[in-house]
Amino acid sequence: MTRPARRLPSLTALRSFEAVARTLSFTRAAAELGVTQAAISRQVSALEAALAVKLVVRGRARNALTDAGEALYSGVNRAFDCVEQAVARISGSGGREILNVSVAPFFSAYWLTPRLASFLRRHPEIDLRLHHSYHPADFRREGIDIGVNWGSGLWPNAKIDLVLAGDLTPVMSPALAPRAGRLAHPRDLLRLQLLYEFDLGDWKAWFEASNVAMPEVDSLRLSDTHALRRMALDGHGVALLFADMLDEDLAAGRLIQPFPVQVNTGANYYLNYPSDSELPSKSAKFKRWILEQSSGRSAAR
Repeated sequence: MTRPARRLPSLTALRSFEAVARTLSFTRAAAELGVTQAAISRQVSALEAALAVKLVVRGRARNALTDAGEALYSGVNRAFDCVEQAVARISGSGGREILNVSVAPFFSAYWLTPRLASFLRRHPEIDLRLHHSYHPADFRREGIDIGVNWGSGLWPNAKIDLVLAGDLTPVMSPALAPRAGRLAHPRDLLRLQLLYEFDLGDWKAWFEASNVAMPEVDSLRLSDTHALRRMALDGHGVALLFADMLDEDLAAGRLIQPFPVQVNTGANYYLNYPSDSELPSKSAKFKRWILEQSSGRSAAR
């Protein structure tokens, strides 16, 4: 179905207005766009005439936007931001296919990025662009092709595939162990400050899985996985972290796992992509590769 033609004012006039509205100066707007002040003034006046509304109150000392001008600037500014982001996504690709991937920051740093070289070797025709986000993308609005995000997977307009289980397990710095005393049973962790990211109920679920009733405890929530890991590394307490992303820290001895119990609270890392359209070749290649990486990890376990 063919979309109807857009009913928009002159883009040149909109661009001139956006520069004036942002700087509140016809002089600075003209310098920014490389035209004369008179040309900017004519474009803004033409826009006001086309819309039949006053947008800018011109003053000797200072210009100001009317209510209509503020409303138009808000919309135009968001639209230009979207255009700017879209241009950035497609520029510099050298003719290769651009694949925009939304990915959770901690997952990107500790699981995805160390494996990316194999994808790039396999698919040199793809220019991979990572966009870090804590939430699944609005594919149409944000120009994202495919994502890997943490959560329930119950996201609108998205198909999902499990990449990595979100099982949580306690870890701590070896330096904290002497101060903690003998840790012979999971209940002994109650002597330490409990660090968590999402919900104190996650610790409760872990203790229940360890057959321990959790009383009121000394706890601290950090709303970022990187910060949570840092607090654990620095010996400030015992943290619930993603079990499948601890191999490097455990092998290097930076963290220790006092007890092997893991708990899944219903959230995992899922590959997600639009449900209302066929997956393009570049996205299908990424999906195939990352699920191979994930299944290899599962097989190793």
